[in-house]
Amino acid sequence: MWRKIVLNTLYYTGAESLLTPVLGGIGSILMLHRVQNVALTPFSPNYHLSASPEFLDEVILDLKTGGYEFISLDEVAMRLENPAQYKNAKPFICITLDDGYKDNTTNAVPIFRRHNVPYAIYVSPGLTEGKSTLWWEDVEHVIAKQKKITVELPDGRQEFDVSTYEKKNTIYFQLVKRLLLDIDQVLQREIVTKLCKAYGFDAKAHVLENIMNWEEIKALAKDPLCTIGAHTMNHYALSKIDKDYARSEMQESREVIKSILGKDPIHFAYPYGMKDVAGKREFEIATELGFRTAATTRHGVLYNEHQDHMTALPRVSLNGHHQSKRYVKTLLSGVPTRLKNKSSKVDIA
Repeated sequence: MWRKIVLNTLYYTGAESLLTPVLGGIGSILMLHRVQNVALTPFSPNYHLSASPEFLDEVILDLKTGGYEFISLDEVAMRLENPAQYKNAKPFICITLDDGYKDNTTNAVPIFRRHNVPYAIYVSPGLTEGKSTLWWEDVEHVIAKQKKITVELPDGRQEFDVSTYEKKNTIYFQLVKRLLLDIDQVLQREIVTKLCKAYGFDAKAHVLENIMNWEEIKALAKDPLCTIGAHTMNHYALSKIDKDYARSEMQESREVIKSILGKDPIHFAYPYGMKDVAGKREFEIATELGFRTAATTRHGVLYNEHQDHMTALPRVSLNGHHQSKRYVKTLLSGVPTRLKNKSSKVDIA
């Protein structure tokens, strides 16, 4: 709620339009996950990860009208690496989508093709092959249908009352936060697997029904507008596993994608991508592995100063809760970036 208040204040006071030329940077990378029409209910903890096709279409049209140029990740890298060459260029937009949901193909790609807009999809082979799960969605599905759940946590079995929407939301966010930040990533999946089995939810069927398979990804990879990037093997929170394991997760995902598609995925996105799970260690690994760019989920527009931090690039989320052109314009203005970063252009701490 507070974020909407800030964004509305910046927009309706005119601060957004006044400060965009000063703080808007050279462009932005937009971040999406699911592109689908989904109803907002009293218990929709992952609603923020979905944007409607209509909203995506509207945003592209509005930004094109506003003078933005849509470019690929390769060109984003070129512009950051050669700022003098592009000093008079229009501000740019690069669209990225994480995880490889099937709705990207059915709902988003036709829009990109209609508008001739480049796009990038970050793929995690474990999800693609159904060996990993969309565990955060699995937890949501279990809680949605139960009034009480029992979870086998490292410190013992715990029962949770999820009989009301308020309790469902509270327990969901508490449990997911603990599973993401406080528990070993392999154990995390084991805990959620047991939870799903106990309450009759087929997590493997869910991921196979919702994530593109290799044949679908191969077809997309032939699209000249499409860039396929790497997203680790198993979609683990990288800072929560040891350095060698994190490195292998990143490197192996790149090698698997290259072996199947015949093209080296030189662009990378960190799963989850916020400060607690992607920081200096992960940025250094991405650099050592030779990724040309690596994207976080830290909010921000791009400045020439990001030239020295190509594996710590921020993005602007097309959040399901902020499906309004005014919110997008305000996020792209650079004002929220500078407020969040305490006036700094670059956030790599």
